[in-house]
Amino acid sequence: MKAEEAYKAELKQSDIDHHKPTAGAMVGHIIANLLIHTLKINQAKFFAKGQASLFLEQHADEWIRYEQNEFNRLNQILVNNGESIPTITDQFKEYTMLEEDGASKYKDGQDQLFALVKDFDTQILFITKAIALAQKEAWPELSANLIELLTWIKEQIRQSQNFLGHELHEGLYTEEDDDDDDF
Repeated sequence: MKAEEAYKAELKQSDIDHHKPTAGAMVGHIIANLLIHTLKINQAKFFAKGQASLFLEQHADEWIRYEQNEFNRLNQILVNNGESIPTITDQFKEYTMLEEDGASKYKDGQDQLFALVKDFDTQILFITKAIALAQKEAWPELSANLIELLTWIKEQIRQSQNFLGHELHEGLYTEEDDDDDDF
């Protein structure tokens, strides 16, 4: 099979998997979210001002390191199981549910940090769905890895919300906010 034919077959299967979500398809969204989130963390690390810059100075590099590690681990788990992974910019743009805005680097530091917290929260939606699918599909190594990622993200949200002076769930997604199902 030629490279172009193989890639077309991958895209066709990916489309099928995303319309009837599979654990692998959901992890494709998680992988894309992780990549985009690391870019956004890096931007905030360099441009946030005020107290938020001190918080990010302490946490941003760790967040980036953890998310890049997780990006690699999830890619490896998928490839080890014959699943396709996003590998090109167009796929990352299509699969991410995080929004980028170059102008956000000029926002107040607290707002930049809270935007990162909201992105962590958005990732939780995909991770919990992927955990359920992985358990349904009897994929224990993926489920275990995702549970570890979920635990880490919740810790980052708690620490950040505490720093911002927010209640744990203040300003974050709630089931009542969800009028449609994007999965």
